[in-house]
Amino acid sequence: MTSAIGRLAEVMGDPGREPVEVRWAGAVEKLGVQLPSDFRELVERYGRVQYHGDLVVVAPSLRPDVPDGERFNGLHRFNQDLGEMLEQWYEWYPELGRPYEPFPAPGCLIGWANNTSNDYFCWDTSAADPDQWPVVLWRYGGDEMNRFDGGMADFLAAVLTGDYPDAEELIDRSMGPAMWRSLSP
Repeated sequence: MTSAIGRLAEVMGDPGREPVEVRWAGAVEKLGVQLPSDFRELVERYGRVQYHGDLVVVAPSLRPDVPDGERFNGLHRFNQDLGEMLEQWYEWYPELGRPYEPFPAPGCLIGWANNTSNDYFCWDTSAADPDQWPVVLWRYGGDEMNRFDGGMADFLAAVLTGDYPDAEELIDRSMGPAMWRSLSP
C-alpha cells in the first residue's frame, strides 16, 4: 500500500470487503495511459466509491458478468464527454486560454470523479509517470480550474478531513450521513 492510499484508508476506515483484482491493462487500451497507483489501490480495496452521497469516483466495472475488454467503457465514455465539455468551456471562456488539453490528446485532463455541483476531478497527465500527475479540480459551473499538487488519494484525504480550502463546497455532507459507501458489487 502506498503512503498516500494509507492516509486515505486511515480516514475512510476498513473497506469491509476483500480486495478485488482488476486487470488494469484495459485502462491502457481504452484511455491510452496507465492510471496512478493510488487510484488503482482505491478501486481494488473499496470499489467505486461515493462520498457523502455526493462525490463519486468513476471506476471500471467490477461486476463479474462484465468481460475484461468492456470494464473500462464507462470510464472511457466519461472522459469522452468530459473532453467535449472542456472544448465547449474553452469557447465560453476564451480569455482563459487552454491550460489543459481535452481527452484524448496527449497530456490531457483525464477525469476520475465528479459531484452533484458539476465539479470534475481530473489528473493533469502531462507528466510521464502517472504517480506524478497532480489533481486538477474543474469547477464547470464557473471559470475556475484549481491545481492540487498531489495525487488523488492525498486530495481526497484533504477534502474528507476538511484540510482542502474548498472542501465544504466539494462534498455536500447533508446528502448522506456516511462518509463513504461502495457502489460496487
